[in-house]
Amino acid sequence: MRIFEIIILVITFLSLLLRFLRTDKAAWIHLLPTLNLLAIGYHLFFEGARWQMILLYVLAVGIIPLAFHKAIHPEHKFNQKFTIFGFVFLLVGTALPAFLPVPVFPVPQGPYAVGTTSFYWEDENRLEVYSPNLDQVYAQPPSESRRMMVQVWYPATAGQIGEPAPYLPDGVINAQALAKNFGFPGFFLNHFRLATTNALLNAPLATCFDQWPVLVFSHGLNGMRYQNTAQMEALASQGYIVFAPEHAYGAVISVYPDGSAIYNKEGALPSGVSEEEYASAAYILGQSWVGDLVFTLDQVERMQSGEISSVFLGHLDTSRIGMFGHSTGGGAVLQTCWQDQRCLAVVGQDPWLVPYDRAMPASGVSQPSLNMFSENWVREPNLSLVNQLWENETQGSQLQRMTILGTQHYDFSDISLYSPLGAALGLKGPISAGREISLFNDFLIGFFDQNLMNPDSILLEAAIQEYSEVNFEQK
Repeated sequence: MRIFEIIILVITFLSLLLRFLRTDKAAWIHLLPTLNLLAIGYHLFFEGARWQMILLYVLAVGIIPLAFHKAIHPEHKFNQKFTIFGFVFLLVGTALPAFLPVPVFPVPQGPYAVGTTSFYWEDENRLEVYSPNLDQVYAQPPSESRRMMVQVWYPATAGQIGEPAPYLPDGVINAQALAKNFGFPGFFLNHFRLATTNALLNAPLATCFDQWPVLVFSHGLNGMRYQNTAQMEALASQGYIVFAPEHAYGAVISVYPDGSAIYNKEGALPSGVSEEEYASAAYILGQSWVGDLVFTLDQVERMQSGEISSVFLGHLDTSRIGMFGHSTGGGAVLQTCWQDQRCLAVVGQDPWLVPYDRAMPASGVSQPSLNMFSENWVREPNLSLVNQLWENETQGSQLQRMTILGTQHYDFSDISLYSPLGAALGLKGPISAGREISLFNDFLIGFFDQNLMNPDSILLEAAIQEYSEVNFEQK
């Protein structure tokens, strides 16, 4: 709960408690509930209202006329049954905002402040393979280029005063799409629009180094470009510029500057069809995502050269590029690195290889790679492909993989910050939010530090020693 929400709770609790005490000689003390008018006003102005607080709003305001009556007529005795009911009401009213909090992101531990900005790009060399018409799953509309929203996190100049970036770039429309994806009513996650991050919008790029290494992130199916914000901020605070393209029709929603929106394409991976039909549809999706990533690498080079105007002109070290991704995005970054040598190191988080070229696991990835697995993710038909990739080591490559006990597939994302009930609801594993966020960040930072910044880095080895819940292998 946020600070003014806690203040409202405390004032309301004390107001109910007063009803059990003898206060005949200090009847003015019963005016305590009126302080909630001020607390609620500050709450609405600085924090914003949310539906989870409705019961607390009602109780806090409802007590005020009773308080005035008691202050004027101190001899009046309270109905204790009503007071007990008030405590029960308070308990339920507190549970809602506590169990469905506004997400709060951990402060990045790196030496740099973090900035973020977004870009809208069109790939004029690729036509969109999906149609907005749900009845035309694989239609290819003429002259419709592939459109992409891309968010970037980067080390920023210290001491800047600015607007913290919202977690949801497009507010309520993002929140409603997420709620629908989880099977909740549309309003259920609207409080996510109130969440802010540690990054400042459009902050100046840090200038303590001429160039910064580059990372590219690919989200999972039904995910979004900002789904791993805690990881993005941690990496940017360590000196990386992280690009995260959003894969339209595969993301839960993509919203463009003109106000148009594209939702996830359910028919992109059809159900109730033959294995051949499914494999063909999955391959179309996979190639679309790989195309997004290759295009992102192209755009990074154009930014570096100045062909695309941006704050990053001359500051992107295109000789030090790494990639990481989750689920379908994990497979996409492995495929991209397999075919594009601009990528020097790659991390897959529960990588799903089904939509990608079978030649990739058959021949192996030549770059240093780390595949992170949740406890029970590797299942058929993905398991065979993952094992094949592990067995087919390319000469000179460094293959590493790890399994994290106590985690599930979505633990790699920010889901642990959504609710303390995540594990009880089966949305995440039993590992605590703080522990898993630190674990993922430490392994990502350690891996990329060793492979993009400092070959003698001991950060990865330190992470292996620190987290006993990790089963780590390398070859």
